[in-house]
Amino acid sequence: MQPARREPRYSVRDVIEMVQNGESEVEMESSDTDESDEGSDEDVCKEVEKENQPSMDCPADNYVDIEPKTNKHTMPRDRYRWLKKDFISPNTDFSGLDITADDISLHTPLEYFQKFVSEDMVEALAQNTNEYSFQERGTSVNTTAKEIEKMLGMYLKMGLVQMAGTRMYWETEARYSPVADVMPRNRFQSLLKSLHFVNNMTVSETEKKDKLWKLRLWLDSFREKCLQVVPEEHNSVDEMMIPFKGKFSSIKQYMRGKPNPWGFKVWVRTGISGMMCDFDVYQGSVNGIRAKSELGLSGEVVMKLASTLPEGQNYKLYADKYKFPIKSRRWYMYIFWHTITLAVVNAWLLYKRDCKALEMSSKETMNRRQFQAQLASSLILVNATLQTPKRGRSSSGEGSPETQTVTSGSPMNAQKRPSKRCAHLPLDVRNDLVAHFPRKTGRGRCRHCNKGYTNTQCRKCDVRLCFTDNRDCFWDFHHQ
Repeated sequence: MQPARREPRYSVRDVIEMVQNGESEVEMESSDTDESDEGSDEDVCKEVEKENQPSMDCPADNYVDIEPKTNKHTMPRDRYRWLKKDFISPNTDFSGLDITADDISLHTPLEYFQKFVSEDMVEALAQNTNEYSFQERGTSVNTTAKEIEKMLGMYLKMGLVQMAGTRMYWETEARYSPVADVMPRNRFQSLLKSLHFVNNMTVSETEKKDKLWKLRLWLDSFREKCLQVVPEEHNSVDEMMIPFKGKFSSIKQYMRGKPNPWGFKVWVRTGISGMMCDFDVYQGSVNGIRAKSELGLSGEVVMKLASTLPEGQNYKLYADKYKFPIKSRRWYMYIFWHTITLAVVNAWLLYKRDCKALEMSSKETMNRRQFQAQLASSLILVNATLQTPKRGRSSSGEGSPETQTVTSGSPMNAQKRPSKRCAHLPLDVRNDLVAHFPRKTGRGRCRHCNKGYTNTQCRKCDVRLCFTDNRDCFWDFHHQ
């Protein structure tokens, strides 16, 4: 009996050349047996006939069965089907919304920030903080939304002038008035310890299966605000680490080679400008079991973050695979403070995008530090009355929170001058119509008209303004 005829073997390059030369079919044997195995001619013929059956979807002369050549003791070889037809590139012209100067108007830093951290979010934070403090200590801290805004403004001020610890901003030797004069130190630390985002008494056991349930309402609200921003054409999906080295967290991750290898991993989708449009905090396994997916972890993340882009508008997606640290024993507070930082960055990037659409020069556009300084001043001063915080001993050479005493010649010639609290006072503060009271001070040039000299000063804005029968710059300055 003659041995079965062996079919010729072809490499992938040979098959490609045959297809390009017009040959319609190339048959390669799929065999995982040793060369010493034998088979009958009838079995081989049946197998060849079976493999050569054409598909119902395409003619027999339009496909080639290929089996790549492999060595023994390897994974079973797959069979690929090559369609013999030209590749037609799909239409990728972007049809999403374009940002034009006719559609936008320039806002204040506070208004940009509130696009991501709204007044309703701050109000809910204040309410949950009061409830949590009462549940834990039997006494409510009785905070308000405005006091929470002041605390956020203080946090941003600390980011501009950083010290080794929060207590140093109130110490006599290192006292920093823009922070220490807003709120007493004990009150600030009491608020930090009491910050809370959900009522623990009303959370169900099902909701507690979410490892981020204590922060979930805040994260969902913040994510909703980010999704409301008109996305850019080009987007990127990548991972971001929130630094954290504490022990009491079940979602802490370690990523070797990162600037901050220990922390919380967050998947983010950003625009080409760097603005974050969507995110998802990675929680790892659930009860020690990782969810399996056909696309894998990275693929699932990309598809999830891409699903919030408008459909059918040809957005481009690219995928791979500024702040002050306040220490806390509650691990989820690190994520909260990171969202505040992200809100500031997003607000600034949105402001820059509007400035670019309005064709403003770089000199007219605030940099990130200037933007954060104005935002911090607005959070602290808008709709707020001036209060002098209670302190212990005052350090030598210190003036009042609003003025500095400058001595010339002798103590009899001492006069009070503006402390120049904010060289570019935000419009939010100037126009809030709260606590803008005049007082007498040393004579100087008017801040508004820059022509007249006056000894009238606004207590809140800390600038000299004309207030005479012929010129009322005090009114004009606060109504722009």
